[in-house]
This record gives sequence, C-alpha cells and structure tokens, in this order.
Amino acid sequence: MKNTSIDSHKRKLRRINIGVIVSFCLFLGGLAFSISKLTAAPDTEQVEYEKTVKGLIVSSENKPIPGAVIKVKDATTGTVANIEGNFWLDLEKFNEETVTLKISMIDYESTEMLVNTKKLPKDLGKITLKKEVE
Repeated sequence: MKNTSIDSHKRKLRRINIGVIVSFCLFLGGLAFSISKLTAAPDTEQVEYEKTVKGLIVSSENKPIPGAVIKVKDATTGTVANIEGNFWLDLEKFNEETVTLKISMIDYESTEMLVNTKKLPKDLGKITLKKEVE
C-alpha cells in the first residue's frame, strides 16, 4: 500500500514536470515566432539604401544593448540591434512624411523617435535607453 501512494505521487510530479516543460517550450516557440516577424540586423555593414535609418542603442553606462527592438509604431516593420548594439532599418515602403520609431528592451524604459522620411538615409547616432526604476 505504501509503494502505491509513493508511485502515485511520483506520477503526479512527473506530469507536473512534463507540463512545465511543455509550457516553457510553447512560450519559447511563441517568442521565436513573434521575433521572426522582425528583421534581424546583419552582423556586417550593409549597403545603405535610399530610405534607410541606422543607429546605435546604448545603456546609460554607454554600453551597447544587443537585442533591443526597433519598430515602426503602428506597423509590423522593425528590426533588432545586433551584438554591438547597431541597427539598420529600411523605411522604403512608408509614404508618410514622418514615422515614429519605438525602441524597447526588457528592463529598460522604451523611447520613441520621430524620423522624417524625406531626409533619408539618416544616422540617428547613439540612442540611450535608461534602466527601468523598480
């Protein structure tokens, strides 16, 4: 009788562990799917197109922030900063005179920048993200 209750308890724990693992895998799959909608910035310098914007995302300590997300507000166009914090974004398909870029990263405050699409290509230079206050 004692072995049966121990075996039953072990099966419950195994089911819980499998559930946690499956949930984690689904979370990672969803994250990978949402990031795949963005275009990753290349590791090497790319050819500058006519309507390209680029910049460098850094922390307040002036350290690069790799993986920062740069997205055109209210659109699906965006990119991710490379390992050195650099990004390039093609705004060719936007006919508006200005677009707003939303720059965000986990544990950092998001910021928005207005970009005039009539004055491209443009280097935005260093864009500093501040740590979120806890």
